Amino acid sequence: MRVLMMVTFAGAALLASCQPSVEFDPDDPAIVATLEAIVDEAMEGSRNVDADRVLAMAEGEGELTFITGDVMLSGLDYIRESFQDTYAGLERQSNTIVEKRVRILSPNVAILIATSEGTYTDKAGWTSELVGMGHTIVFVREDGDWRVRHAHQSIAP
Repeated sequence: MRVLMMVTFAGAALLASCQPSVEFDPDDPAIVATLEAIVDEAMEGSRNVDADRVLAMAEGEGELTFITGDVMLSGLDYIRESFQDTYAGLERQSNTIVEKRVRILSPNVAILIATSEGTYTDKAGWTSELVGMGHTIVFVREDGDWRVRHAHQSIAP
């Protein structure tokens, strides 16, 4: 039993030594600023009910998944169609981020977590009451560019 434990620990140590050690700053201000700028551009697209502008942050080869409420959508083209269908009935939206935090998990993965509040105005001119929302956005660096690969949006009750 003792020999088996020693072999197991030795194997774990060897495996750990084979893993590349990549130094990174989990609070890198350049990464934080880049991700915030990407989200700011998407928010501007949302205000203008422009699905292409909102989803520009997810362009690229990787797949996007979007969850809102109890609905999960996959694939950038399908999500774009869904956004366009929703936006077809809207004149505009207002949305302001109340609080946000960026967590850099590795040199190539980061999460932006935020709360926001806003309204939407339909084409008939009716404007909703203020709505609170929560957001979680997963970014992956692909070929040097940060791209969204998962987004979750929940409406506060």
